[in-house]
Formats: sequence, C-alpha cells, structure tokens
Amino acid sequence: MKVQFLGTAAAEGIPALFCNCPICMESKKLGGKNIRKRSSIIIDDKIVIDFTNDVMHHVHTYGIDYSRLEYLLITHSHSDHFNYYDLEFKLPCYRNEGNPKLNIYANQTCLDILDQFEDFSGDINEHFTLNRAEPFKTFFIEDYKITPLTAKHSTMYKEEECLIYIIEHEGKRMLYGLDSGYYFDNVIEHITNLYFDLAILDCTCGFGEINENSTHMCLKDNERIVHILRENNALDEKSTVISQHFSHNGLVVYDRDKDTFKNKGLIMAYDGMKIEV
Repeated sequence: MKVQFLGTAAAEGIPALFCNCPICMESKKLGGKNIRKRSSIIIDDKIVIDFTNDVMHHVHTYGIDYSRLEYLLITHSHSDHFNYYDLEFKLPCYRNEGNPKLNIYANQTCLDILDQFEDFSGDINEHFTLNRAEPFKTFFIEDYKITPLTAKHSTMYKEEECLIYIIEHEGKRMLYGLDSGYYFDNVIEHITNLYFDLAILDCTCGFGEINENSTHMCLKDNERIVHILRENNALDEKSTVISQHFSHNGLVVYDRDKDTFKNKGLIMAYDGMKIEV
C-alpha cells in the first residue's frame, strides 16, 4: 500500500489561523515541513480517509484528482475531518459529466448530516452512495478489507460513534488510529491480536501531559501503544509507526523535534510525506 499524507495537523492547523504563540511563529518562520494542514491521507491514489477543510489545497499542491475519487472513509463529524459543505461541488452544476459516484463510508451521525444537508436538494443518491460503517463490522472496498473500530473521541452529537480504521490489502495491514485518545480495552484486545505493517497514531497533544479521559493522545501515549503492540508481536522491527494530527498546543515543531520522535521509534509525519508498505 502506498500512503500519502495530505495533512498532518489538528483542526486549527499550524500555524493556527488566529494565533501568534511561539510554536506558530517558529513554524511560520521555518516554513517547509513545519507548516501543517488538517489531517488526511490517500491510499494507493484510490481511498481517501477524511475530507478536510483543505481539500482544494490537495488538488492544487499534490495534484489529487477528486473528480475520479470513488471511495471516501470518514472517521467522525468534526469539520476538520468531515467538511461536507465542499461535497456540494460534486453536484452537476459545479463539474463536468462522466465522473463516478463517490462511495462514502461513515458512521450514522455523518450519514444523517449528509442526508439532511439542504443544499443537495434531493440529489444526494444520484452522486453519492452512503454506507454505514460500524465498529468491528468488516466490509470490503474492492479487494481492500476495512474494519472500523471505536475511537475514544467525542463530538457535539452524544450518540456519535467516532471511528478509527484497519485497512488490509495484498497481505499488508495498517492502522489509521485518529482521532482518538488511548484506545478502549476492547480495541486494545483486538489490535494486539493482529500484526501491523504500518500504524498511524494520534499525537495531537505532542509533548503535553494528558489524563486518561482525553480524547486525543500525546507522545507518551504513542509510546505506550507501541510498547503494548510490540509486547504482543503486533509490531516488530519491520513495522513503521507514524505520529500525526499535531496541534500547536502540543509544542511540537518538525525541524526541531523529529529526531526526538525518531529516537523513540516513531516517524513524525509531515504534509506531503509518502510511504509504502
């Protein structure tokens, strides 16, 4: 599987829109890999995980062809992951004919939001196929095996089941583990019984200290996850582990801190980064 990181920040981006904190100012001055858009990946130029506020940037900067995209996985309803307003541009009045339907896989809350979005004016089923993704219920996208798991995360919708995903293809397996705090016990039990070639972990809080109720993770949590996965042979020296979804509040700057992550067996993601497993 080929994975490209289309964005690696939390909701506010780095530098954040209305912020001049030391992290934002240093990142702005350094530029390059220190500048972060909202988190999303594309797998094999075929499957996108999360439709962010920066999708136009993906087109302009990385040449992502959303006109041909057929498969979109959504983790949860927060706007930096589910920018449903821009899905309106899939309607015929904004594009040429002949583009394929977009198959969207998301929790029921996200599907309900789409179904009630008045700008679609009854056209939604003509241009989208909506599929409910439920924790621990495996489904297939072509020959990709997808298993959603329950994320430790929350939104304004109390009933929402936020998701992380396991993706398997041609003998390779990856974990896309954000947004989430330290995983629930049943998720830990599930993932420790598998082997991962690639694990992508939430590191929103960076060098911060957080409690067990947090809905995001920090570097120490990433280390804990890696330790328990290695202890159960779910990761080994051939596996790649990547930290991403960074907030300026986590006090992380790529140029300054990438070696700290490397020394802990973690790769600090940056926008545009590509990896193959």
